[in-house]
Amino acid sequence: MRRQTETKPKRNRTPRKLDLDPGSPNFARDFAIAAKAFTRKATRSPEAALAVLVAEGILTPAGELSKNYGG
Repeated sequence: MRRQTETKPKRNRTPRKLDLDPGSPNFARDFAIAAKAFTRKATRSPEAALAVLVAEGILTPAGELSKNYGG
């Protein structure tokens, strides 16, 4: 029998505005934060991953490679 674990409540944080200007001294850090958030969202489920790949034009809604990628 599995034991339920207590979960800590999530902190309510106000998201910080990211400065994605390549000339900014914080660009690399802010880009890494944005990339991590995008990856977390895009890999949440197979459906989310498919939606991202379709939106980017890599796959068709049926899951096949688009004609731009040899499909």
